[in-house]
Order: sequence, then C-alpha cells, then structure tokens
Amino acid sequence: MKAIKTENYPKCDFIPCDFNEVRHAKASVKKLMRACVPSTPLTDPEVSFHKMVEDTDWLPQIQTIMQLSGAAVDLMDLQGSSVMFSMEDGSDFTAQVVSLTQLLLDPYYRTQEGFRVLIEKEWLAFGHRFTHRCNHTAAHQGSGFAPIFLQFLDAVHQVHNQFPLSFEFNQYYLKFIAYHYCSARFRTFFFDSECERYENGTLFEDSRTKSGKIGERGDGIYKGTQIKSLWEYMDILHQKSPLFYNFHYAPIRDSVLRPYSDISTLRIWDFYINEDLRTGSTYDREVVSKATEPNEENEEGPLLPTDRRIINGCYDNIQEAQLDMYRWLLEEMNHLETDLCHFPNKWKFVWDKLESPVELQVRRASLASELIRQHGTSIHKKSTIEILTKGKEATKMQSQPHHFEPQSYVTPTYCDYCQHLLWGLVKQGYKGMKCTVCGYNCHDKCQNLVPKQCSKTRMSRESSFRQSQTSMEDVIRVTPQNTPMLSGGQPTSTYYDETWQSAQVSETRTLEGYLWKRGALLKGWKQRWFVLDSTKHQLRYYESKEDTHCKGFIDLSEIESLQPAQSLPGAPKKAVDEAFFDLKTIRRVYNFLADSKDAADEWINKIQECL
Repeated sequence: MKAIKTENYPKCDFIPCDFNEVRHAKASVKKLMRACVPSTPLTDPEVSFHKMVEDTDWLPQIQTIMQLSGAAVDLMDLQGSSVMFSMEDGSDFTAQVVSLTQLLLDPYYRTQEGFRVLIEKEWLAFGHRFTHRCNHTAAHQGSGFAPIFLQFLDAVHQVHNQFPLSFEFNQYYLKFIAYHYCSARFRTFFFDSECERYENGTLFEDSRTKSGKIGERGDGIYKGTQIKSLWEYMDILHQKSPLFYNFHYAPIRDSVLRPYSDISTLRIWDFYINEDLRTGSTYDREVVSKATEPNEENEEGPLLPTDRRIINGCYDNIQEAQLDMYRWLLEEMNHLETDLCHFPNKWKFVWDKLESPVELQVRRASLASELIRQHGTSIHKKSTIEILTKGKEATKMQSQPHHFEPQSYVTPTYCDYCQHLLWGLVKQGYKGMKCTVCGYNCHDKCQNLVPKQCSKTRMSRESSFRQSQTSMEDVIRVTPQNTPMLSGGQPTSTYYDETWQSAQVSETRTLEGYLWKRGALLKGWKQRWFVLDSTKHQLRYYESKEDTHCKGFIDLSEIESLQPAQSLPGAPKKAVDEAFFDLKTIRRVYNFLADSKDAADEWINKIQECL
C-alpha cells in the first residue's frame, strides 16, 4: 500500500488485510505437534490437550485463510467484482487463499481430477517452494519446516466437514496427500519451481529413464532413486478400489460454498492425532496389504473361532477392519463374478450404472434447511463486510497528513522516521517536531519525508453511538430464491460500498478512542488506543488504532472505584485539568487523561454502565 498511488486507479479499491507470516506458521506447527504427539505424558492438571491446542494459534490461522477466501467469494459471486490478491511474494499465503477461493466457487475443483488440477496450477506451476519449506535438502535444514501447504489441506478439511455432500473425494483423500507431502516418497512435491523440475527430469513423463529412475540432482539426494508421481500412484489405487471416493457425493446440491469460519465451528484434524498401531501407516498401501492379508490355510472351510478377531479402537483401524456398506457390496460383487468365472467389472463402472434417485426426483429443501442456509449466508456476508470495513478505515488513515508542531523533549526520544536521537531542552524547530494528533515524533528535516498515515485521536460521540447500535443481522436477509437482498429491497451488489462507512467492525466495542495512560514504574505518559468491550467485560489498550494485538487489558470485575482526578506532574503540555480521571482496581491505580472534559465524562459514564 505504501508503494502504490491509489489515485492512479480510480475504479479500484485497495483493501489492506492481516495475514499470517511464515514464521508464525512454523512456530504454530511445532506447538501443535507437541500437543497432538507429546513426547511425555501430561502430568500438570492445568495443562490439558485443549489448552495446548489453544496456545498453538493454529485454528486462528486457518480461520484467517477461510475468512479472506469467503470475502473474495462474496465479492465475485454477489457483487460481480474482480479480485486480485497481492500479499508477500505470492507463493505462500496468497496460494492458500486463492486456491481455497476457487474451490468454494467452482464445483469442478471439488472433484478428484479438479483438485489435482488446482494443486498443479496454483502450487506446483505457480512456484511454491516445496523443497525450501519442507527441508528436503541439507541446505534448507536450518530454515525449519513451514506447513503452508498443510494449512491449505486443513482448510479444505474444514470445508469438507461442513459440506460433506459437495466433494467427490473423502477425508482419506486429503489425509493421503498430506501424509505424502511430508513423507517425500514421491517426486510430485519436490523442488521449488517448474524450472528445477525440468532440469532434474521430473516435469514430464517422457523425462524418466527406461528403468523408471528420475534424473540425477547435483547434491545427490535424488540420485538413482526409484520413484513415482503421487497422482499416478493414487490413480492406480483408485482404479482398484473406492479408497478415495465419497459415496454421498451430490454434485447438483451446492454450486457456491460459504462455510462458517468461527473458531467454535472449526475442528482439530484427526490426521494429527490418529495412528494405526497394528499396520503402521495406513497411507502406505503395500504395508497395509501385507499386514491385513487373509489366512489362506482355512480359506475354503467354514469359519472357526480362531478366525475371529477382536477389534480395539486404540490399536486397530476401524475403517480398514470394518468396511462400509458400499465398499463391502462392491467387493462382494467382485468376488461373486470371479467365482462364476466372469470377468469382474471395475467398481467405478458398476457404480456409474446405478440410477441416482436424486436425479430422478429433485426434492425441495425443507424449511429448516432453508433457514439454516440463510443464516449461514448472512453470517458469511457479515464477516465479509467487517473485513472490507476494517480495510477501508485503515486506507483512510493512511492518507491523512500529520499536524506537526515544534516540541522540546526532556527525556531521550528517537525519531520515528530515521530512528536517530531527538534532543533539545527548548523549542527548536530544527531539532524536534511532534504531531499533535497521533504523537508522531521526528526531526524537522524528516518532516517532509514522513508518510501521510496520521490516525485520529478518538471517535466522535455520534459515530461511536451509531456504530454500537448497528447490527448486521437486522439489516441482511436472504430471499427463499437465494437472492441476496436487503430489508428495503436493495440489491446486495450496492450494499457493500454503502456499509463501508457505517458498518461496525466489532459489535462488542462499546466505546473506543485515544487516552493518555501513566506508566506504573517510570510514571511517563503514553498515548494508547483504548477499547471498552462490554461483552468480554474488559478495557483493552493497544499501541495504535491499527494494532491488532492488545498490549494489556483491565478486567472490569476488578474495578473498585472510578472518579475524576486532579492534574498530575509530567502530563502533556496541552492537557486539560478537568480531563484527568483515576481507575482503581484490586491490583493498582490507573491514571488516565482524555482530550477534553466531555471525553473524560463519556469514558467514566460508559465504564460505570458496564460495571
């Protein structure tokens, strides 16, 4: 955003958004593995499995991917807009969001063939650095494992849980890809670009030698290795048995998917916590076949008590030991045809010959199903509006100039632009300038170089009251024909632009604005962005309005008294004597300074209303 002149693009809206960096994903997956695969038993009763999963910050990262993908789906499907993502270098977080967006919009990418095309197009061809992120070579061992592609598969798993009838493949299909993405058994997820794959002879089928070995790599890791493509291996398994097929697949049911992205609706993927102790990994099918091959000694005779086996959920794989009805019937038909000396048909040919009752008689959805779908659509649109509104507000803040005035500094202060020391005990304009609105400090020579990103000191009383009364659920509704409309009959395509100015970013914010807070140790005054949350019963403060991580909070249940106070030493020069107020808790006494007496009275009244 800083390097782009938005005025050169009058018909485009630039929406800044928060996304997770690679280092956050690396730290999160380490904590997740400690929680799901602990090296020692948990002895502390206060540290439970769910507590450790919460501390990993894994699900919030999956939530961010789903929210941004959902916003792109709404903009493209409802408003008919073109969306372009420009985040980091484009091969990590951008690939996650763009791939999930296409999967939600196009039913083709929810088939086995389409999902393979999606991965090859957005991950392999686009240049995701698989070797670098997965530590395939000794040169990349120090960088650490980055589960970028694994997070995408986890997000698809979350969507699959909510829409199990909209995918041709099952959950085992995703687990199989995730396992061999980490196992490095196949050549599919090797190297960082198509250029490297071409140079090492793994890009095209005809680049393989007659002996089935791929070309040699310079560092010798893949030299002389017998290896196959993952897709080729999965195609062979798919032709033999319906291992990856979802028998409940209904392609005409949903064209565009809008999943819930709340943390309460997300689930820990059982791929991280389940294991098969009897056969080992169930994703190496040769190992499973040897461990589960039947006893040939008594194959022709009747069943004996020794042929029975007790299945334990902690030791055996229930899905492998007890087949579902569809797989059992298809295998039984294959055995009967073999016994009758008939050439057995492939299972897919038999399944496609069956008549689908859904195609013969399209039943109308019940009222309860329609209400659930409408509620999901409204919640999904609300999340999109919050993202757009937050981005619009951040864009406006970035274009506001600072209001600098000469300032004298009695304590060592650094220039916020060049990071050099500011000094001077008297007002000397060539030595120090300070913005009277946001508190930005700089040299006089740096004043013209400072970016125009001044933020307002506080919200107006009218706007904060209006935003606190705004409710998206009262405004948005969906017609039975799934046509997005507003309560006044206004189309949704024009609604997003209008709600950017008046919609509330977070409905739990009763009051927010800048206040000066006195430190506990050094007794220095610093300006912080405060948010009064009546739902969580907290008074949180941030470094600035754009900051998403709070520096601390005050629990409203711990407040003992709240009253106006006298002027204190060391306060800002333009402080109003009647704008001081003290907040006493069971831990300490907080000293605050507002911009005016009216602002201080407003904060006191709002906090007292929440007590």
